[in-house]
Amino acid sequence: MSRVLARFSALIFAVWLVVFPVVTSASTISARIRISVCGNTITEWDEECDVTDLNGQSCQSQGFGGGTLSCDPSCSFDTSLCTTSSGSVGGGATGGGGGGATTVPVVTQVTFSGRAYPLSKVVVLKDGQVAVSTIAGPDARFEVSLTGLATGNYAFGIYGEDATGLHSALFSFPVYITNGATTRVSGIFIAPTISADKSEVKRGDNIAIFGRTAPNSEVTLAVNSENELFYSVNADATGAYLYTLNTAVLEAGSHSTQAKSALEEEASPFGKTVGFVVGTKNVTALPDVVGVKGDVNGDGKVNLVDFSIVAYWYQRELSAEFRVVEKEQLNGDGKVNLVDFSIMAYHWSG
Repeated sequence: MSRVLARFSALIFAVWLVVFPVVTSASTISARIRISVCGNTITEWDEECDVTDLNGQSCQSQGFGGGTLSCDPSCSFDTSLCTTSSGSVGGGATGGGGGGATTVPVVTQVTFSGRAYPLSKVVVLKDGQVAVSTIAGPDARFEVSLTGLATGNYAFGIYGEDATGLHSALFSFPVYITNGATTRVSGIFIAPTISADKSEVKRGDNIAIFGRTAPNSEVTLAVNSENELFYSVNADATGAYLYTLNTAVLEAGSHSTQAKSALEEEASPFGKTVGFVVGTKNVTALPDVVGVKGDVNGDGKVNLVDFSIVAYWYQRELSAEFRVVEKEQLNGDGKVNLVDFSIMAYHWSG
């Protein structure tokens, strides 16, 4: 049953991508993640083997003369019982010199890896609560693990915080955790942060759109106008990008923009939306303020992500962390019920 549920979690995310595809203007690169479970006896995309599933491999295929190939708890080949052509035992991933394999403790954990911004903070939420955080490397890559989990379904979310304090949109997905297995969620590409230097811009003047993303990635900006417009700019070696938009091409009125990135055949989804007005004067933008009622994940929108987080706490005792969220973003009575859902419905942005 656990194998079926693990596959079902991956299928849910795959269906989500089909319904809401994220495609760059220049190609068909899609934002996607890969979920594999080490310990479910199914060799998946980033594993050499999995328990008894050796993926059709043998000692001979690994360059030995014979012997018995096995799989270690990290889903890598163990060649400690393989033999050379002369009959001696070969060293392996978990043993060597004929001394036998070393037992590696089996733990239940989930590991997240992907791209964010150079030296940025990456935060992982579990069922709407902060579970763990890490700092991305200078190349924007990150990896962080979460242990001590019970078997079951979880709603995880990840966001990045850049050097200026701006948060990305929350990247959310369901995962089924299997007891005694390591679940790997890889290929995560956190959407760029985004901001603008003006909240209103005189038509014909420039507005600067900027933020942080993975170094040297291609950033696509979508400007929602009467006709949606797309612009492209490359991030520099620090992950910073800047696009100066001449508003002569935009009609007077309200507009919005959002960004996504692509690098090495991988792409992020579109991130947060920033609004601005094309009018008769220039008004400097104020710092971002999160204050939309019902926006429990803080991405500036009220949608299915917020609904799934709140639904988890429906008629349950709230944790100390979520009590703060419920007080600020819902009706503040210390519980989640239909009143809270009606607040979300009123502020729903989709």
